[in-house]
Amino acid sequence: MSNISRKLLPLLLIIISISTQAQYDTLRLMYYNVLDFPISDPGREARFRTINQFVKADILCITELKSAEGANLILNDALNIYGIDYYQMATYITGDFSENLIYFNSNKLGLVSQDVIYTSLRDINEYVLYYKSVDLAVTQDTVYFYFYIAHLKASQGFEQERLDEVNDFLTHLNGLSNPENVFFGGDFNLYGSSEPAYQAIINNSQVNLNDPLTSGEWHNNPTYSDIHTQSTRTVDFGNGSTGGLDDRFDFIFFTDDVNSGSQKVKYIPNSCKAFGNDGNHLNLDLIDPPSNPEVPDSVIQALYYGSDHLPVICDLRVEALSAVSNSKMMITEIMYNPPEAGLDSMEFIELYNGGALPENLEGFYFEQGIDFTFPAMSVNPGEFLVLALNADAVNNTFGVTALQWTSEGLSNSGELLLLKDNYGRTVDSVNYLDVAPWPTAPDGNGPSLMFCDPELDNSDPANWAASANFVTVNSNGDSIYASPGFNECGLTPVADFTASITTITAGEIVTFTDLSLNDPTQWNWTFNGGTPSTSSIQNPVITYNTSGSYLVSLAVSNDFGSDTEIRIDYIVVIDNSGSLIITEVMNNPADITDANGEWFEVFNPGNAPVDMDGWTIKDDGTDIHIISGSVIVPAKGFAVLGINSNTGSNGGFTCDYQYTGIYLGNSGDEIELLRPDNSQVDKILWDGGPSWPDLNGASMVFTGTTLDDNNDPVLWTAASLREETYPISGLDLGSPGTNGSEQNLVTPGIYINLHVFLEGAYNLGSMNSVLIGLDDFPYVQPYNVSPWFYTGSEGVTALPGVNIVDWILVEIRDAFSAATATSLTILATQAAFLRSDGTIINTEGSPDLFFDISPTQQLFVVIHHRNHLSVISAMPIVESGGTYSYDFTTSDLQAYNYGQIDLGDGNYGMISGDANADGTVDIMDKNDNWELKVGNIIYNRADLNLDAEINNEDKNECWYPNRGLGSQVPD
Repeated sequence: MSNISRKLLPLLLIIISISTQAQYDTLRLMYYNVLDFPISDPGREARFRTINQFVKADILCITELKSAEGANLILNDALNIYGIDYYQMATYITGDFSENLIYFNSNKLGLVSQDVIYTSLRDINEYVLYYKSVDLAVTQDTVYFYFYIAHLKASQGFEQERLDEVNDFLTHLNGLSNPENVFFGGDFNLYGSSEPAYQAIINNSQVNLNDPLTSGEWHNNPTYSDIHTQSTRTVDFGNGSTGGLDDRFDFIFFTDDVNSGSQKVKYIPNSCKAFGNDGNHLNLDLIDPPSNPEVPDSVIQALYYGSDHLPVICDLRVEALSAVSNSKMMITEIMYNPPEAGLDSMEFIELYNGGALPENLEGFYFEQGIDFTFPAMSVNPGEFLVLALNADAVNNTFGVTALQWTSEGLSNSGELLLLKDNYGRTVDSVNYLDVAPWPTAPDGNGPSLMFCDPELDNSDPANWAASANFVTVNSNGDSIYASPGFNECGLTPVADFTASITTITAGEIVTFTDLSLNDPTQWNWTFNGGTPSTSSIQNPVITYNTSGSYLVSLAVSNDFGSDTEIRIDYIVVIDNSGSLIITEVMNNPADITDANGEWFEVFNPGNAPVDMDGWTIKDDGTDIHIISGSVIVPAKGFAVLGINSNTGSNGGFTCDYQYTGIYLGNSGDEIELLRPDNSQVDKILWDGGPSWPDLNGASMVFTGTTLDDNNDPVLWTAASLREETYPISGLDLGSPGTNGSEQNLVTPGIYINLHVFLEGAYNLGSMNSVLIGLDDFPYVQPYNVSPWFYTGSEGVTALPGVNIVDWILVEIRDAFSAATATSLTILATQAAFLRSDGTIINTEGSPDLFFDISPTQQLFVVIHHRNHLSVISAMPIVESGGTYSYDFTTSDLQAYNYGQIDLGDGNYGMISGDANADGTVDIMDKNDNWELKVGNIIYNRADLNLDAEINNEDKNECWYPNRGLGSQVPD
């Protein structure tokens, strides 16, 4: 058989196979609520990156996507990374009621159309995709998909609103002409399958929709604990909901043809699931023990911090063959004419895996150039593989193990090298020549032909060069230059890292592991809040001693460039030394036995969460228990510890931690709490009457405030109501885990989470924090002078972190609109710290600022700084999950009357230059302030760029460009 015939044979076999046998591909579909991205808790694109690197979804249907900026962040920083470039997205539609978007693998799918179904509440988005296929293109029998993304009205009591939205969708669906492969999913906020909206979906006779998971009353029901998708958290942060995993809110429905496969798309049975839920975290944090063995800890952490929802995924089988190979194997070096007499024994071809995943090469083959079919083998990301005409000769010359092809040598004048996968799809091709514009030195003169940068196009001769890596001198005296098995050109490193754990208690250590690509030679770590705060070793070990949320950054470099990875709030340090108060005790339940229903409640009066891990519970007798595992008591929040955590048998209360060895006596007993160092936190002693209340079937409730003695029996009473935290019907009275009707622990007020940037200190997504190194940096708030005359007593003995930029003054106004929010509408003011990532934190390091206010209209927030123009929120701040939040940094529309400046990278910040804080940048700021202080290194308003030095940069870069600008805050 001729050489040409041998090369055609694999292709002929593949053509025959395609024509006589069905081919199948699989697609993975994911619906995911990304929690007000990117407004709430910015920087989460790194979390989504980790999730999708594991899930590898082909279609991603996203809800709660708040801006086009956020859409691009997900595309460019979460999906198309580490060599992946095939994800595309539909057009993001901006609107008050539109927050959905689809992303898809463009190697397999294309977008046909998109549309919006308008409802009286949130809009529903339609996306029609088609499958790209070689065999379907021949028959014109294209496979279409109809994807619908919805976010239905939340909360109990809004069942009718959810039904109205679903009916709007069904009206649209029923009006379509022969829709096929229909998927309807998103965050539906359904509490059970008895809801009218659910019934309408599954009983739509014209276009029937199926739920692949179990129907039932899902809310807080342990029977369905493996399909709950909200909430991943019990602690309030990032505007997410709390309560642990207890609701199935996220769904994927599909039509009958997907069940049967009649339209070439078939649901793979049992593939639909709440990703990351192992069924063992009912009412728990996703990161609480027990650990999930099926998903890496890094993915669990990403799911926990990424959103309060879990994604729902399903796998689909498509009866078609994808037209494009997803393989990232590429040809990167060719030795086609080594300087040898006769047969060119040193000929080789080098391949490189430029993707993020291992490549299984079994069945791959060269259709043109050489004869070679790959055996069962794989190549890891970033690794090379060498093929040779003579494997022994290549090994002897270059010290590289090679696979040997079976045909004759490569053409000295150039030819096409065509690599295909096991389905006959093109993986890579290079048509090299020995004449310009291709490098000519590799044609018999000693060097190989070298492709340097896998990010570039290897079909372009401009991206190839003659090798300069000297190897040896052959017997003819010719110098050989080549680098089979490695890249002599070098690549710019890509920074990446992971941590051994990301949520810890104060005093614990974290081991950081460098995962950077392309062989960095230098590492520069920054650990805000850590000890040490910087490191230049590759895998440092860092201690965190102070509670808070901290940024970690890694800058890597080598001879070819550098890269930086920044992760905001990556390490969360929980305080386990704080104070708690015992506030309620159920020592004698009536509905069930004491051995099943005893519990007690603790309250955290502080402004930062407290972790009870390692604490001791004991009495004055022999009862003792050491808490094993994280028990987070949120700031101004509760936790319930009980003898039985099963809501079906403990009387119905939610138990945050189940203890053993503790028994609460009916005729008198004690509860004492000790920190890990055995210091006492709290202790109460009850007598079983007459001084203490002791009723059968009612809890004992502390009625005092956080300033009162909770061991005074006068301040305890018997519960008189069965409150909402006892959700199951029964006779026992109490309010486990909440501020009951008899309690006075939670004062009226609100928590606010804020983000803002200062132009003067800003530097590429962060701000410098050098002021705190000054000897005169104040440890008490500096706004007690003109023009603020603020009399608050905020101060610290130690700063809550090393990433503090400066003091900031936060003002809350209660008004109908921003325009009417004058100084007469001020409700409260608080001095706080500004962190380098733009987060405003209180003096204890918490990002949730507490204000003891009761608004009557709408709340607007004003931010003052010593030398930047004040801003006021253009829109009212909105409450979600118990916390109000506002981010000034995301748009020029966030500040009233466009009162901020574009910082040049998509972020916005407060305008620098107002050295006298009179609300205008003018000549007086220069003459009366800057000129009097220039040349000093001090903490002063004339330091307009906040770098601790007062010099010409302050005048030229901050004051001069902003002359004439003024604050837009109403007087």
